[in-house]
Amino acid sequence: MNHSTQIKLTAPTLSVTDFNLPSLHLLHDEVNVILKDTEIHLSEFNDDNSQAPLLLDSIIVLKQLSCIFELISLVGAEALNNAIVHGLQELYDSGDNSDIDLIMDLSEAIMTLDRYVEFVLLTESVEPTLLLPIINKLNAHSQIAPIAADYFSAFGNSSVIIANPENNFQPLKELDLDQELLTYAYRSGLGVALINQDGNINQDAQQKLDAMAAACALIAANTSSLFWQAASAAVTDIAAILPLNVSQKHTLIYVEQQFQSYLPVMDTRFADLVSFAGRRDTEAAKTLREQYAANRLEDPQRQQMERFLFGPNRDLTDTLNSIIQNQINTIKENVDSYARGDSINPVDMQTSQIVEELTTLSSSLRLLGLSNAANSLINAAEAVSTWRAPTPEDFDHLLLALMHAENASIAMAEMHTPGAIYLPLNNPHISLHQLNTAYDTLIEESRTAIASAEQAINDYIAEPERDILNIQNIPEMLRQVSGAVRFLQLPTPASMLSQLANYLQQRINSGSRIDDGTLAYIADVMMAVDHHLDGFENNRPVSKQALDVGQHSLSQLLAA
Repeated sequence: MNHSTQIKLTAPTLSVTDFNLPSLHLLHDEVNVILKDTEIHLSEFNDDNSQAPLLLDSIIVLKQLSCIFELISLVGAEALNNAIVHGLQELYDSGDNSDIDLIMDLSEAIMTLDRYVEFVLLTESVEPTLLLPIINKLNAHSQIAPIAADYFSAFGNSSVIIANPENNFQPLKELDLDQELLTYAYRSGLGVALINQDGNINQDAQQKLDAMAAACALIAANTSSLFWQAASAAVTDIAAILPLNVSQKHTLIYVEQQFQSYLPVMDTRFADLVSFAGRRDTEAAKTLREQYAANRLEDPQRQQMERFLFGPNRDLTDTLNSIIQNQINTIKENVDSYARGDSINPVDMQTSQIVEELTTLSSSLRLLGLSNAANSLINAAEAVSTWRAPTPEDFDHLLLALMHAENASIAMAEMHTPGAIYLPLNNPHISLHQLNTAYDTLIEESRTAIASAEQAINDYIAEPERDILNIQNIPEMLRQVSGAVRFLQLPTPASMLSQLANYLQQRINSGSRIDDGTLAYIADVMMAVDHHLDGFENNRPVSKQALDVGQHSLSQLLAA
């Protein structure tokens, strides 16, 4: 693994799912409390079997937690939680705290469930099969039959999970088909599907729906990709399920956008499409469900996720990162003192101290699996040991090695930061500490600018005469925010703000009064981007639903 790869240590994102991430985020703190209490109760029972009633307290609460996991369709967590309940029940019924194997397996399972919840929040994927070994090991104590992987893979038993979405989508431009004609055919039917409100279809509308289905069927016949098979299954005989709900409409719009490959397929809407299509009562849907069941992560990918799931948690990585950064700062201070010559210690003693500190830090990084950064420090230590009259280049070499170590440690900690998966950082020549500071500042300033723009719109609404002066500066503010957001590697909200700025500039230049409905759409776009940025600023999972609302409002503005 080269150094660039090592800096890109982020939570593995190898699949997408339609699981409702915000619901789990709301429950996260409560789940942590429940599992911590369970762990304490188990420990107290292990020390004194007269504390068995504490196990019963945990069993009651965990059964409620199972119901919650079932309600939000987090089936992997539900299965593991049920296994914990069975194990605790067995201990409670026997009152025997000498069953060390069961107690140890229960302790491991409680820790794993806590980590799994964090894993889902960070990776935005559920991958319940990762829990099978610990579930089956725990169930074996209660003579419960092992669960097979098919338990989670069968369509409808859990949230839809698309492994390697990029490998399951083929751009239309790669196929030897008339892209323009197919797009036109799909859009003609899409218009009918979106506006229908009663399920009644005349002959002209039916022909357009048939053209839509034929377009997708033709594409599906020329590619085995899961995406186009799902698209075809979704629109086959679609007249039978009209009118569509809002979610289904959004899904079909997403398909339309993918005719031009406008949007990434590493998107929950891919899973939404498969979910929608797979629930259809058609032969195409049946075939799709079979193809979906065969969609799996490869073993090396599963192992990557397992390493993350069973590795150190966020509290630990934050602590380790803090310790390492302090060590690095100490070395920098000693190097600075050496360079200025203000130390009372002999030069050879100073270099020996720096070498020792570099070696110790290298050993720490190696234990954490940060081998490339560790090797950089060892090389730097060897160079320092030969210092007699070090040049500026010698100091630069040492400081670069320290920055590599600093970046590797920060990247390790940021694996456990919601939203970090959207911000891959792989340049070993940039200080992540400085970049993170700039990143936080940009988010804060961007949100402040959006708030100012929103206030300007409120002032415009409050003014009876609708004075254009109140909003004339908004387009430039939005362009500045768009540039900042683009630097943050968030191209979708950046594009939304840029298009909104251009639209608003045209309206201002025209001098015409802007009505309340239009202002509401403008506010929707800005609030959607602000909500998106809020997720990154406050270290919580970033839902794309707000952006979907903003994009819809923007499309209404541009279509007017």
